[in-house]
Amino acid sequence: MRTTFILFCLLLGLNDLYAQNDSWAISMSTSRSLQAYEKSSEFPTDFVKKHWNQGKFMTNIAFDGEAWWVVMTQKNYKQQTFYRSTDFPNDWIDRKWNEGFDITDIEFADEQWIVVMSRGAGFEQEGWAKKNSFDEIKTYIEQQWKAGKYIIDLAYGQGQWVGVLSKGAQFRQQTFRWSASYPAKWIQENYGKGFNITGITYGDGQWLVVMSKLKKAQSEVSMAQTAFPANYIKTNWDKNHRISQLHFNYEPQGRKDYFQNYYAAGNKALNAKNYDLAIRQYTEALKLQPNDSRCYNNRAWAKYLLGQCETALNDVNSAIQIEANEHSYHSRAAIYLCLGRCNKALDDFNTAERMAKTKDAFYYGDRAMAQECLGNFQAAAKDYQKALNINPQETAYKKGLAQATAHMKETSPPSVSWDYPYKAYTASTDPVYEVKACINSELDITSVKLLLNGKSFSARGFGLEDDCDRSLSETVRLQEGRNELIIQVQTNKHEMRSEKRIIEYKASSSGNYHALIIAVENYDDFAISDLEKPIDDATELQKVLTQTYTFEPTDVHFLKNPTKEEILNKLVYLQDRLTNDDNLLVYYSGHGIVKNEVGYWLPKDSKKNSRSNWLSNAELRDYMNAMKAKHTLVVADACFSGSIFTGGFRNMEEFACEEMAKLKSRRAITSGANTVVPDNSIFFKYFIKMLDQNDASCFTAENLYSKIKPAVIYNSPNNHVPQFGVLPQTGDEGGNFVFRKR
Repeated sequence: MRTTFILFCLLLGLNDLYAQNDSWAISMSTSRSLQAYEKSSEFPTDFVKKHWNQGKFMTNIAFDGEAWWVVMTQKNYKQQTFYRSTDFPNDWIDRKWNEGFDITDIEFADEQWIVVMSRGAGFEQEGWAKKNSFDEIKTYIEQQWKAGKYIIDLAYGQGQWVGVLSKGAQFRQQTFRWSASYPAKWIQENYGKGFNITGITYGDGQWLVVMSKLKKAQSEVSMAQTAFPANYIKTNWDKNHRISQLHFNYEPQGRKDYFQNYYAAGNKALNAKNYDLAIRQYTEALKLQPNDSRCYNNRAWAKYLLGQCETALNDVNSAIQIEANEHSYHSRAAIYLCLGRCNKALDDFNTAERMAKTKDAFYYGDRAMAQECLGNFQAAAKDYQKALNINPQETAYKKGLAQATAHMKETSPPSVSWDYPYKAYTASTDPVYEVKACINSELDITSVKLLLNGKSFSARGFGLEDDCDRSLSETVRLQEGRNELIIQVQTNKHEMRSEKRIIEYKASSSGNYHALIIAVENYDDFAISDLEKPIDDATELQKVLTQTYTFEPTDVHFLKNPTKEEILNKLVYLQDRLTNDDNLLVYYSGHGIVKNEVGYWLPKDSKKNSRSNWLSNAELRDYMNAMKAKHTLVVADACFSGSIFTGGFRNMEEFACEEMAKLKSRRAITSGANTVVPDNSIFFKYFIKMLDQNDASCFTAENLYSKIKPAVIYNSPNNHVPQFGVLPQTGDEGGNFVFRKR
């Protein structure tokens, strides 16, 4: 059964990874400068020298695996030189810098580095760095951006990224996109924002496109195709456009062949049950294509079959991070089952089954094992039966069904499935509540009782529904405060009580004030630096909220150095308990990061090189959207926290407290935009000061922001600008969070 699954998985996506390989990408901007290009099997040194004498200079170099393509453009440079070497020419660059040259182009092609340096480019304080991963070069770029430098060029070769940045470039703003496919849609979106392409390269299986706002705007066109765009160039030359960027995402055929050879050898070894060899082959393949989700998934499966479930989990998490699909979720479910994490296994089996377009038998047969692990033998029997309906000949399913059925008859008490209330804890502002449940038993049911606060409720009788031996449907009247519901079922052999359901009834009012305070300063991963102040700051906030404002201590939840799972569990807890009239403040202090334009908070168990335990803004917004509270306010004191406003932020007009409290709100205040903020938080200093010194009986989050903003701008070392706005796609109706003093 397991081998059948992995064979099916391996057949998928074999050609997808290379769909974007062997492609040309070009951008052309408005210009009347003279321009020419040359194709040559050898590097066209004579062509370059000829056009140097005509006042043109090298602006683009590309290699398509067979020929060199060099673009020469009329420029105001005074002089130009270049260097070709299999080793990166560190010393040569230093010498040329001392002679007044700057790097204007850098490429790695045909197993050699080509560095072009020009005198008179107008650059200042140019620097370069060579890093082993894109994450490292990205960090370097962000550091240089803060120093006022901009990307001049980027290249990938010999397993390393090289970035060149400088002052003096005619740019006002810069951004980039790193993706497996050519980001045509992203480029068009940024054209609409006034950006132009100023860099295109390809490496490590990814396209990298840099776009900049120029000090002097230019119109631009761009495209990507497999054939050299000769007609496209001629057409746009006639329209007074000139080549600004030209790149071929050439990857040596040997590298592709080696990858496919290792990958195929891994598949062969896996199917032959030589799991150690399979792991070695997939490991070699991943050295060549480190972003191939299939390799991670299949290596995880080989480790799982060897019983190496902990390391298998790391691999399958990487596969899901790169490309989440039904196969990787199914693999992870099986691995969770191996680790005894039955609830997580069932969750992933359910996800895999939902994602699968074709409902194969193994989705149900394997999920049945997770149900058995949890003691849900009736559900297991149903899944085995579904598997047999698809594959009637599978003996494993027949055996599983027989064992689950026998276990039910021997040991299983009746089962109760709650429909309403579904969750263990529910809040209600209505004293009348409908209760509904489904009861199943292999043995005859002799009696069913609904107990409300320990007393038997007078029921009207119990009906029959599909998939239920008995169904309960009653309307009960709740008492003020806590109400406990239990269903008691009696058979000839068993008497069982269901799980409790708690309904907290409180008459509708202005609602209670709840707070979730999250402070992370110590990280498990040594690659993530610890912080000094988050817990101290958060402790001070807890004190002000409970002593000065109407936050009861029991309604303030303080998480110190929590994991992602602990944060999500607390959010679910609040979803279950808050009513439609309540107010929720969520405060976060810790590391924040932006990855591929997605913002994240970093809980305690975050890993620098794996996003599996990062908490994304999108996840947070989903939880806020599902929160029943009338008003929620998220306050984030973290780097790049402004990325939570995917739709942009805006300033709001001030209104009276009571008017703003009438409408539902989902708002956020962040310590800055998409920037790094210091550990010793200026933002928190003024945030807590304005809360503590406020004299008004009530004031809105917007009032608070209007007082914080100028103080932070004028007192932060880099003039950080706090942000305030609506959390996108969370149901905001124009209201505002209102702080009320005791």
